[in-house]
Amino acid sequence: MLAYACDPEGSGEHWLGWGWAEQAAHSFDVQLITTPKSRDAIERHAARTGITPHFVEPPSLRPPGAPGSWWRKYAWQKRAAHHVASLHAREPIALVHQTTFHTFRIPFSAASLGIPSVWGPIAGGEHVPPGFERWLGAARRAEQRRQFLNRACLALPAVGRSLRDTSAIFVSNRTTLGFLPAEVRAKCEVVPPNALREIPARRVPPTPRDGLALLYVGNCVATRSIPLVVAALAQLGDPRCTLTVVGDGPALAEWRRTSTGVRFTGSVAREELPRLYAEADAFVFPALRDSGGSSLIEAMSLGLPVVCLDWAGPAEMVDDTSGVKLSVADPARTVADLAASIARLRDEPAWRTSLAVGAVARAHTFTWEAKRRLLEAAYARLLR
Repeated sequence: MLAYACDPEGSGEHWLGWGWAEQAAHSFDVQLITTPKSRDAIERHAARTGITPHFVEPPSLRPPGAPGSWWRKYAWQKRAAHHVASLHAREPIALVHQTTFHTFRIPFSAASLGIPSVWGPIAGGEHVPPGFERWLGAARRAEQRRQFLNRACLALPAVGRSLRDTSAIFVSNRTTLGFLPAEVRAKCEVVPPNALREIPARRVPPTPRDGLALLYVGNCVATRSIPLVVAALAQLGDPRCTLTVVGDGPALAEWRRTSTGVRFTGSVAREELPRLYAEADAFVFPALRDSGGSSLIEAMSLGLPVVCLDWAGPAEMVDDTSGVKLSVADPARTVADLAASIARLRDEPAWRTSLAVGAVARAHTFTWEAKRRLLEAAYARLLR
């Protein structure tokens, strides 16, 4: 198992790199190939799980003009593939799986070794829906550059070879699936990357109130598009419907400057979050481009219905029993539908309660145990 980002005591993608290896180790002898960055933590946890770690150092120098971060990861994958080949020569490897980083932009060099292979979950094909660019504010041009680079990376021979040679591909969402070449989609399976690290206790339902308390928790980046919610609340015109935004990031200053009537807390300590979840009636996650959303799953696990866009990662996690998904066919319609959904959540407490129950049930389908079953099934198909 190859995981450039891997840390059993970390968060985000680094935790996910370890999580996949840990689940595979329940049924398989796992040789984990990663960088030395979190060596001490990996060795401690590997001793407990039976995983055998191998540490491959990324290159320290790069060719003149090469993009630093991307080239470093690309070159590491080449080194890791050579390491897999040397292990395979000593003792045959049944299967190789590259998990992180979760993107198609970093090729899977070991897929060309003739060993059954799994790549992913990979993301990267997510993009802002047409017409929604103005909601990004100052980040609009950066998003245009990202989309151009995505198309350029997809045309790289090494990326195309990895997509062709991999036996099975886990794709984070259907938006990325549609971005990949048509000829590889038959061997793709949609697998949202996020999972609950632990099953939290259910929150105490809030005291019934005259209005609706909305909550957002997460990184404050332009693509999370909190201004869409602000516009919907302005259209609704009901001061009893409130929005609290928890988190920090590059878009926070612009959101503060352009929003009225919104409570921005900034970053808060982890132990403060249960109180903020308990005070809310619903969770909003208006991401215009997102491969997953760990805070979204956490909110559902605590019994908060979710309002999100029917697009990319959140669309895979939320269903009709656990929240409301809004069409991205037209920005004006999206804002109007968002306002109408907030009004209905406010006016129909029985529906809101039904969604809260469904949110808990839905969140519990995104556990590491569920991912282990999926992993074992995929491996079994390839090993047969």
